[in-house]
Amino acid sequence: MSRWDDDEDPKDTTEGVRIIGADEAAEAVERGDVAPRRGEGELRFGDRPASPPEGVRPAVRFPLPAEDDAAAGVDRPEPRSAPERPAPAPAAPPVLPHWTEPPTGEVAKIFPEDPGAPDDDVDDADLEAWSSFATSGPRWRDSAGDWAEPDYDADAIRADDSTRLGALDDRDRPAPGDYFFEAPVAEEPPVIRTGVRPTPPAPADDGGERDMPVAIGIGAALAALFLLLLSVGPGAVMFLVAGVLVLAAAELYAGLQRGGYQPATLLGLVAVGAMSGAAYWKGETALPLVLALAAVFSLLWFLVGVTRQNPTMNAAVTLLGIAYVGLLGAYAALILRVPDGRGDGRGILIGVIVAVVANDVGAFVIGRQAGRAPLAPTISPHKTVEGTIGGALAGILVSFLVLGIIGVTPWDGGSALALGLVVAVMAPLGDLAESMIKRDLGVKDMGTVLPGHGGILDRFDALLFCLPATYYLARVLDLF
Repeated sequence: MSRWDDDEDPKDTTEGVRIIGADEAAEAVERGDVAPRRGEGELRFGDRPASPPEGVRPAVRFPLPAEDDAAAGVDRPEPRSAPERPAPAPAAPPVLPHWTEPPTGEVAKIFPEDPGAPDDDVDDADLEAWSSFATSGPRWRDSAGDWAEPDYDADAIRADDSTRLGALDDRDRPAPGDYFFEAPVAEEPPVIRTGVRPTPPAPADDGGERDMPVAIGIGAALAALFLLLLSVGPGAVMFLVAGVLVLAAAELYAGLQRGGYQPATLLGLVAVGAMSGAAYWKGETALPLVLALAAVFSLLWFLVGVTRQNPTMNAAVTLLGIAYVGLLGAYAALILRVPDGRGDGRGILIGVIVAVVANDVGAFVIGRQAGRAPLAPTISPHKTVEGTIGGALAGILVSFLVLGIIGVTPWDGGSALALGLVVAVMAPLGDLAESMIKRDLGVKDMGTVLPGHGGILDRFDALLFCLPATYYLARVLDLF
């Protein structure tokens, strides 16, 4: 609506007024702060003229008039009133529980002699129970002694064999003695034998690198010691063989202990030393006797309680060390006891050692230079097919040249060639067997006695497999 409409009420021009004196009014007139009085027809402050001045467009207020929307090309929708909704039905009053009802003032009573009730409806036991509550007063517990005994008969409650429902039904609950916290705690947790030992972590891989100058020096020292004792006689070499076998067995048992086993180490070391001595003293007939005694005493070791942990497994690994190191190594003693009249045991032992060393050196050199295809990656990642073939050729060639051509009694060209072939098969198998045991135990080397080589068993693992094969080869070839 325009502010110039005539029908609009005039604006209230009442303002605040301050009464001043004559002197102050005269000063205000002199300064010009006082407006002169207007005439009767003149407009005063707050008056509105009957028509707007010419050339001035009045301000527009919203909502705009309909003619302004039509001039601007805007279609104004027709106003619509909100649809009428039916009045909601009155809500039903909430249903209150029975205990909200006002009291009636009545008290339940029992009429034991109700003449209107039949005789079957009257239960004498219930009447007596209810009457006891009516005659007895409340029990007040004022001191600690009042709480010493319950006011109910616990034996009667436990003897109640009536059907129990809900939380009172304890038929599916265990007996009090079945709870785990009431059972005695065992000193040691039970051992669950599944037949599978946890797989140990794989040994650290150092890339197969060895300190070659130290390894060559140690090998030369062992060869010199062997030749020195060999010049003294077979008996002196026998002491060296027995010592090497006992140290190798000690390394094996130490590795088994690191792998989680508890073998009878002392018994195993005595059996290994006794087996090589008995073989040198009595020959082949002593081997089954010592092995049988070792089996019996290994079981007795765990039977009498020297060690009680896992007797079956630990007795088995004890016999493994005796058979693997003691029995196979005892064939060196059998070779040394060959009499000079029927052959030369020292020459046979020299032949097998030369062939095995040539095989190992050839496999190492060829494998490092041209090895590509792994022979057994899950057992020994650094052994290659090329190295195995190169070691076999080196062993055959050196055996034929050194033993057959140069001449080492009792070998000749044909027997030396046969020895090279036997060693070419047995030496890699012995090496892989020892690598398999180390992989299973989670160790890289059995020991550190020989710098650059690892342990004694690491150095003589192939020789352990070749000694029995050489002994029976010499017997087949009638070398003794």
